[in-house]
Amino acid sequence: MSTLRERNRLRTRDDIATAAITLFEQHGYEATTTEQIAKAAGVSVATYFRHFPSKEDVLFADEDRSAAAMVERVSERTDRSVSVSALAEPVAAFAVDLEDERTFRLTHLVMTNRQLEPRSLRMRLRWEREVSRRLAAEQGRAEPSQDDSLVASVAITCLATALRFWDKTSSSTGLSDLVRHMFVRCAQVIDEDGQSGQRKVSA
Repeated sequence: MSTLRERNRLRTRDDIATAAITLFEQHGYEATTTEQIAKAAGVSVATYFRHFPSKEDVLFADEDRSAAAMVERVSERTDRSVSVSALAEPVAAFAVDLEDERTFRLTHLVMTNRQLEPRSLRMRLRWEREVSRRLAAEQGRAEPSQDDSLVASVAITCLATALRFWDKTSSSTGLSDLVRHMFVRCAQVIDEDGQSGQRKVSA
């Protein structure tokens, strides 16, 4: 059971994040200062930095938790094969947990600010690394193989593409459907390329 102090800490952290997202939307990420965020959240600048080391950390506060959640979904899948298709439902299930208004707004901010691209890429690479390690561990390997890494990379690319196009919609729902669509299209594109390659060889 969480203590009152812990609940207050989480509430303060949430207040800061909410204020930051609103200010970023109103004034732009680059133009917003940590002082403005702290004031809007009703806390001191020192309190802000106790919760978030930098301005961009507000938008990536759930990085550790999201990576853990992704691995948990993968570990619970029914299809235990190391394949892209086996990861479609786990990744879609992970996407369901993101389908809320706040995450939708946050995704829009991240996807439309070039200053945030390095941090966004770092999160994506972390997802890939954690998933590939999970696949390797299931096969009794200490380190991911080429197949583990390739499958994880393609699966996370499907998620990243869905996030990019989710940002272009007007609804905070539907991300999981976009993820499933990306997995289907991925299989179709690979199949089409393979068939065209075969036709070229036989011509």
